[in-house]
Amino acid sequence: MMVTKDMKMIVSTLKASVVALVMLSTAQNVNAKPVEMVQGKASQTAARAAPHEPVVVENKAHLEDAEFSLKIDNIVVPYNAFSLFVLPEEVTELEIIYPQPDKTYQLFENGVMVEKSESMTWHWQAKDVPGEQRLEIRSEDGQVNMSLNVFVMVPAEEVQGGRLKYYHIGPYPDESEIKNKDVYVEPEGFIEVTEENQELLLSPHFKLKEFTSKQRSGYPKFVYLRPSLLLKLEMLRREMNMNSINVSNMVIMSGYRTPQYNKAIGNVKFSRHVYGDAADIFVDNDGNYRMDDLNKDGAVSIKDADVMARMIAELNKRSEYKGLIGGLGVYGPKPHRGPFIHVDTRGIKARWRKP
Repeated sequence: MMVTKDMKMIVSTLKASVVALVMLSTAQNVNAKPVEMVQGKASQTAARAAPHEPVVVENKAHLEDAEFSLKIDNIVVPYNAFSLFVLPEEVTELEIIYPQPDKTYQLFENGVMVEKSESMTWHWQAKDVPGEQRLEIRSEDGQVNMSLNVFVMVPAEEVQGGRLKYYHIGPYPDESEIKNKDVYVEPEGFIEVTEENQELLLSPHFKLKEFTSKQRSGYPKFVYLRPSLLLKLEMLRREMNMNSINVSNMVIMSGYRTPQYNKAIGNVKFSRHVYGDAADIFVDNDGNYRMDDLNKDGAVSIKDADVMARMIAELNKRSEYKGLIGGLGVYGPKPHRGPFIHVDTRGIKARWRKP
């Protein structure tokens, strides 16, 4: 059975609609203990009991979606590959929602089954030292339905003199300088990037190395990321493809920036890149590291960045996108680079344009 564009749209819409029920606004402290949008047990029961038709996908090889969605603390992930960023010994709640009918699932850590807390829920604890772990959710037939690359972060208190293992991070702005402390939250930890782990997938189409700060340094490097950014990038990529705008390669021109590097390039002090939820991006299917001619007018200009911006505008109208709202900047070309857009998930709308 072939999976048509319409079928993909149905799967995407049904799964994405779950996000609106459980994803927090990123204007809140994402590092705080998770707080559910649906408050109280009665409300949670009502939300879970909402009638729906299970999505039965026979030819799953053609989709990046898992056959269920996974609630990870305060976000919902529909993809068959994703990542967790946790501190040593941190406990994370993993709950399967919208499972396939009459199917059971098990969580495995490095091939060892993890005991459930409830029928579709696990409270999984990270190891006590920084590094990588791998989780898999398998159905009873042994099929792997979702893989999670777990990054146990180095706690931020180990930064000494603005450095982690000789990697220059620099100081974050003092709290006294911050007006909206819920939006500008310092990292609690940093992902250690090595030559061995940099190729690991964070989501179906993006790898760890793509978000690392561009400052010159050997390994290890360190990066801070928020899962909301990954969800936003995957959603934008899918929306463009659904609207017949081919995206086989979306380039992360700039992801995380350390405060030191952000200052060195003369960027604003409170850049969202410093807070791990921003990316400067463009579509580059032909591999020349420049924006493609997305509007098919025979030239590459800011109008091609506008094509991407319009997709963000469309997503902003949808309830399932509420937790991913943030900044959108449109940039025209310069001699050393092509046009691009900036996106982030700060939790409030911000718009700017620089020809």
